[in-house]
Amino acid sequence: MASRRRLLVLLLVLSVAGVAWWLRPEPVRILIARRILTLEPEQPDAEAVAVHGGRILAVGSLADVRAALRGRTWELDRRFEDDVLVPGFIDPHVHPTLAATILSLDILSAVPWQTPDGRTEPVRGREAFLARLRSLDLERAPGEWLLTWGYHEPYHGEITRSDLDAISTTRPILVWQRSVHEMFFNTRALEELGLREEDFAAHPQADWEEGHLWEQGMLELGRPMTALLASPRRYLEGLGKMTDVLHRGGLTTVGEQGFPQVNALAERLSLQFEMWRSDAPYRFVLVPNAMFLAREEGGAGPAVQAATDLLGWSTDGIRTVRHAKYYADGAIFSQLMQMSEPYLDGHHGEWMVEPEEQARLLEAFWRDGWGMHVHVNGDAGLDLVLDQISAQQRADPAPDRRVVLEHYGYAREDQHARVRELGLAVSNNAYYLHELAPIYARDGLGPDRAADISPLGGLARAGVPISFHSDFPMAPAEPLMSMWVAVNRIASDGRVWGADQRIPLDLALRAVTIEAARSLGLEDEIGSIAVGKRADFTVLDGDPREVPTARLREIEVRGTILDGRWHPIEPRP
Repeated sequence: MASRRRLLVLLLVLSVAGVAWWLRPEPVRILIARRILTLEPEQPDAEAVAVHGGRILAVGSLADVRAALRGRTWELDRRFEDDVLVPGFIDPHVHPTLAATILSLDILSAVPWQTPDGRTEPVRGREAFLARLRSLDLERAPGEWLLTWGYHEPYHGEITRSDLDAISTTRPILVWQRSVHEMFFNTRALEELGLREEDFAAHPQADWEEGHLWEQGMLELGRPMTALLASPRRYLEGLGKMTDVLHRGGLTTVGEQGFPQVNALAERLSLQFEMWRSDAPYRFVLVPNAMFLAREEGGAGPAVQAATDLLGWSTDGIRTVRHAKYYADGAIFSQLMQMSEPYLDGHHGEWMVEPEEQARLLEAFWRDGWGMHVHVNGDAGLDLVLDQISAQQRADPAPDRRVVLEHYGYAREDQHARVRELGLAVSNNAYYLHELAPIYARDGLGPDRAADISPLGGLARAGVPISFHSDFPMAPAEPLMSMWVAVNRIASDGRVWGADQRIPLDLALRAVTIEAARSLGLEDEIGSIAVGKRADFTVLDGDPREVPTARLREIEVRGTILDGRWHPIEPRP
């Protein structure tokens, strides 16, 4: 009996000790770094930052930080004393659904990609592209799908259904275009998907003979293919690869521009599962997809209510913001953006959402007080978007409304000034210039317009707030790469294109930190290193302000700190 009482007492003591350990107060930590770039104009540089409870308590010299903590217990963390801390990098426009899908496919792109499986081999030229398809066909089991992404006609030449049938008549083949706005199929694939000639004939953005779907045609007729690509096993595997990519880019916050893409519940649950499984070193911000919701719910008005319902799904790790996104013209990687001057070969751009529907979506969300994000790539598409926003501002003035133009692939000087007058911001894909200028100079745009792709210099001179995004997987989810392109304007041919469109380094660094936060309405929480903000940092092995600008993309990302927790980047196997 006595021994039992002693055992119970021991268990009680151990239990109390365990609870006390679990409830013990988290110590204040002072992080020391070679340099801390705060992005706060009143104190741009520091050497120490105090962190507690996931927030920043003090920042400045070590002496100043110690003085600010007088009377509190703290410990010194010297792990980063040889490194440079910057505000956690932010990419306000990625697509996890597309990233998870594409990262599990065979990548046949004209430029190399860093993936968790290693660096891809670039493919250029029609014969090389078809040869790679033949090689992949030989590696597959009979009847297994051959699924590829990265095809881009200016680099790879024209392909047709007959070309894909020449690869195989028994194996279904998908060639997903670089922009993900187009799909090409062989005959066997069309049969397996149950797509018929009459289905294609009924849609203006579908070509049966070519086995080709694009823009709205792909969104509508391509749904069976989308469902197959997003099969649970493949999708969850792809999400794990996405986490690796985002972390290696130094990202602490990423925005899903246009949630959902296919199925809200499935996408949300799978993202939550991945963040739990990976102990995610990032958080997600969701921007509701006005276009998708309007189609699912039967109009602009019901779409507003559906988007409002998504706000209730917010958690600290996956937050839905009161911003909505819709699409104007087509993709720049398809050369389907709407241009005021004709393309060199006479083809025309497309609308992803017809102008009348764009106006209805904008008005419905505007009148309900939502911030807006508008996908627009060409200058003719931009003319329409600016006219519609101007009309809303006259009818229902809202000077503090956050409106962000997404992509802004090509625009004229007069339009930059108008964007500024309307009080809008731009979230630009600076990488466009790197991959597209050399080929669009000879195919589609001509050299003058190609040199002005991603016209950041003009925007900066006009005083327009600028953030950067990758639209991953449209560009690498690597903020240092975006900065490198923006300040150098070096394209994939090694030449400088549009030198007058360069921007200073400080603007480029702001574009992946505080301005990226502002585009999502989160500048009070993240984007700079200041007292009260989240303790989010990207740890670099060099100071972006000290290395030659031509070597910006060579700076090593050592890891990230999210809410005060260190997430090192492990070397690749």
